[in-house]
Amino acid sequence: MNVFHEQRLTLALALALGSLLLTACDVEVKEQGNGKNVDVRTAFGDISVRTGEDGPETGLPVYPGAQPLRDEDEEPAGADVKIGTSFFGLHVAGAKFESSDAPQAIVDFYKDKMSAYGTVIQCKGDVDFEGESKQPVCKEESTSSEIQLVTGTEDSHRLVTVKPRGGGSEFAVVSIQFDERS
Repeated sequence: MNVFHEQRLTLALALALGSLLLTACDVEVKEQGNGKNVDVRTAFGDISVRTGEDGPETGLPVYPGAQPLRDEDEEPAGADVKIGTSFFGLHVAGAKFESSDAPQAIVDFYKDKMSAYGTVIQCKGDVDFEGESKQPVCKEESTSSEIQLVTGTEDSHRLVTVKPRGGGSEFAVVSIQFDERS
């Protein structure tokens, strides 16, 4: 799954869940700097969304010299979403950056940093999670200009997607941590 699609899907899930939980809740919205903070507290659980962050809690450093990628509204393209209920917890953090360096330099940097979390799969194409252990599997696409790095399992993984942009690169760093509670 493409990291940009995964971020949108996760944000849509968070917003849908948030709209379901709006009964008997407390909603707090704050604009701060380049981003917005939204906290929703209900009897069923809590949702916290932070946008515009330069480096949300992904567990990975930002590539040296990289700058936050600005979206059409000129706000940094980053978000940190936390959902907590008595049934599950979900933390999705991600941000997009740009660099004047070539894609391979960024791939090499993140391959090294991600190895602290386990085996790193490099994929030119889409990444899926298969098998009982839900380990990452590469679905190669020879025409793709995008390189994806992933480590972990479907419930707990880090993903970096790098692609050429002008004379440099554009890349996204994402962390997804899901825990089922009983």
